[in-house]
Amino acid sequence: MQAERKPPILSQARRRAGGLTLAEVMLASAVLAFIVAGLTQTIVSGQSHTYNALHEERALSLAEALMDEVLALPYAELGGDTTPGPDDGETTRDLFDGLDDFHGFSEDTGELADPAGVLYPELFQRFTRTGNASYDTTTVAGFGGARDGLAITGTVADPGGREWAITRFVAEPAE
Repeated sequence: MQAERKPPILSQARRRAGGLTLAEVMLASAVLAFIVAGLTQTIVSGQSHTYNALHEERALSLAEALMDEVLALPYAELGGDTTPGPDDGETTRDLFDGLDDFHGFSEDTGELADPAGVLYPELFQRFTRTGNASYDTTTVAGFGGARDGLAITGTVADPGGREWAITRFVAEPAE
């Protein structure tokens, strides 16, 4: 008679090495969920910062473009008027003949255009843009004291109420 063989007895440690318990799987899933949530938040935050930087860059480029357009005009009015704003008959910006004519200038959302009247691309059309000019006396380093001139400001705003402004002081030309 042959002796009956008994199956080998596996130790607890060896049986456990073959898989994970439900508690271990649940713990690993929870840790993975926290890691994924943290990475997602980081990515979303990075995208938000990138969007805000691009939004601000577009706004500032619109303000700078308006400032360049204004500063290309002569200081003195052809008609000699010293009241800020367009003179009689200067109903559109292509008729402006002096720096102060942009006082009160505004462009609404969807109407922003370059000096030739060509609309800016759609990404720029969500802003509004205004111009302001005021006669002022300012002390400018290098000019040797106070100088009369014009303070020109170009302001761009978005629908959320954020504003970006660029101001330049243009000294009255010496006679």
